[in-house]
Amino acid sequence: MNIRITRSVALVLTVICLATIVLLNRYSPSAEAMAQQEKNQKWEYCFVSSPLQVGTAGGISTKVYVYQGGEKLLADSDSTGVTPLNKLGAEGWELVSASDDHTYSGPPMNQPPTTRFVLKRLK
Repeated sequence: MNIRITRSVALVLTVICLATIVLLNRYSPSAEAMAQQEKNQKWEYCFVSSPLQVGTAGGISTKVYVYQGGEKLLADSDSTGVTPLNKLGAEGWELVSASDDHTYSGPPMNQPPTTRFVLKRLK
């Protein structure tokens, strides 16, 4: 008799759990709804050049060009270019891609490729 009651209770609990899972899945945001929400989001983009050496009155410093909102700014950098990317990341920018430009732009011929970093964030 105890085995029958135990089996019945286990069966009832299993049915309740399955019904709860089905109901929770039915009312949770679907992938389609989430994709639609993401589609409606507005993004702004920012481009950052690879580090370059700039001569100043105080010597040579490392800078990057930051293209943001139609403006071209010359920003301080370290030799790797990580410092300005970290600063932009702290401001909510997310790195989307990085690409090298291997086109020849004049002497010296062994000039390293220029890297362009593309970042985005919600408006």
